[in-house]
Amino acid sequence: MPKTCALCRQRGECCDGLQPVCTQCAGFADPAVGCDYSSRAAGSTKAKASNLLQKGAACLPCRRKKKKCDAKRPHCTTCKTANRQGHCIYEEDAQRNLIHSLIVRTRELEGKLMSSDRDPSPPTQYPTPLPLIECTRHQYLAAVPVWSPPVIEPLVPRLDSLCSQDSLERLREYRLTFIRFCPNVGIKLSPQVLHAIITGDPFDPDLPHILLHAARLVGHLVWQDNRRTTCISTVEAYELETTLTLLNHGDIPPLLTLQIHNCLIIYYFVRGLLTQGMAHVRMAAELVHSHGLRFCPPTIDLWDPLQEPRAEDEELVCALSHLLYICISATMVLGWPSDLGPEYEEEFRTVTLLYPTLARSFLSILRARNILLLQRTRQLSDQLHMLPSSPWDAIPGHPQQPDEAAWLAEYWSLLEEVQLNLAAINPALLRSSMQPEERELTHALKICIIVALTAEAALHHLAPRSHAESRQQCMSSVLKLTGIGKTLTAADYHGLDYMLGVCWMMAANVMFEESEDPVDELCAMNWATARSVLFACVPVLVGALPHMAGALQGILERANFTMASV
Repeated sequence: MPKTCALCRQRGECCDGLQPVCTQCAGFADPAVGCDYSSRAAGSTKAKASNLLQKGAACLPCRRKKKKCDAKRPHCTTCKTANRQGHCIYEEDAQRNLIHSLIVRTRELEGKLMSSDRDPSPPTQYPTPLPLIECTRHQYLAAVPVWSPPVIEPLVPRLDSLCSQDSLERLREYRLTFIRFCPNVGIKLSPQVLHAIITGDPFDPDLPHILLHAARLVGHLVWQDNRRTTCISTVEAYELETTLTLLNHGDIPPLLTLQIHNCLIIYYFVRGLLTQGMAHVRMAAELVHSHGLRFCPPTIDLWDPLQEPRAEDEELVCALSHLLYICISATMVLGWPSDLGPEYEEEFRTVTLLYPTLARSFLSILRARNILLLQRTRQLSDQLHMLPSSPWDAIPGHPQQPDEAAWLAEYWSLLEEVQLNLAAINPALLRSSMQPEERELTHALKICIIVALTAEAALHHLAPRSHAESRQQCMSSVLKLTGIGKTLTAADYHGLDYMLGVCWMMAANVMFEESEDPVDELCAMNWATARSVLFACVPVLVGALPHMAGALQGILERANFTMASV
């Protein structure tokens, strides 16, 4: 067998043993020197190979970090250099610690087992759960937990404000509160007027004096309501008297006059003075009719979708939308006829086309659209009862009556508008609810969604009783409505919109009729859940809306009669 030279042995190659130079080393070795075939070279290679560590001999930190380790005990050189002697452990040490911990744990469990054998205790008795199939509708209705609404804190008088005047910082706080509350009264401020209200300079040419006083009045009202106080501040009486004086004797532009009327309407409604508030509603409507204020500007001859609307036109649309909302609310809550007339309700439908961005974002337009949809839903329900036959019972292939065909066309058009309106309000509500400083806007958007969901539930309720999909959608709308109602805090019930009481009564009527003949047992359980929330909120609503106490109490009376008959 030929010998292997030292270079081939180091490289691990097969050597042919030719002398003086093998074939593998012929390319780079010196022929005069030749390859080394001596036993000394073989011994040095074996000695070098013997210095290599065996697999798994390195410490755990060096193996984890893939560093060179000499496996010295108790600590290797690498860990000692890095000053990590405490982390330098070997596999046999870790195995030894693991075995020791297992032995200790085994002995502990054996001791507990022996102690339990010496002192036996009776086994724990667990109640047998009621199978779902045996849970009847009446058993579930009795077991539904009752949701408790928030407790409204009573008004706390602030005697310290009786003898002290409001400071300049407090007046500035009133103005800032008014700026956040502006969308609730239909006022859209330009950047110049917004800056002037913040500074509060009465000599600023961009800030009318009457708007400054109205801002302090409404800001003071909201500030008191947020803090649940009835402090008798001189600023409120002074600002109210000054605003009324300037309104009656000042030369004010029609748009600004309409905005001031909107502020005074909200002020009187929150104070519970409905007579004075409705008087300003009538004056605002007369102003609108006398000056020809319309949603569609008369200067527009040809509408250009690429042209930006004027700031004055946007401010007018916002103010008119708020007044329209107030008029329709008075009609639905108090039964009073609308002072604006149906022509403004028809013209309001062009706002979405003429001002698409403003219609999706400004609160007064969103509220006016919601209440118009709810009013049209109630009118559609009344028309259904006046038809000679149900439009859903039409025979395929036979022509329908004109009244029935018109009713169905209005039904599907209205349902589509309600769905699109809900899709526009939901993102706005989520965005505002994540910002604590926009509490007033979040509360108003919640009322908007409750109104839209009420219209949606009422529309699905008009569908034929045999259509299971419509009945399921109706129940889903009521559950969403009650879910949002549960998120109303005690602060949200202060100065509550009267439309919430109307929505609660409409939702209760739908619930009563739908729950009489539910689709299945699961629907009956869901209706019971919605009923518990609706009924629990009635006493709180009666306290917040005293003018609707009789109608709201009728919900509880009907509920008690229904439960007694069941």
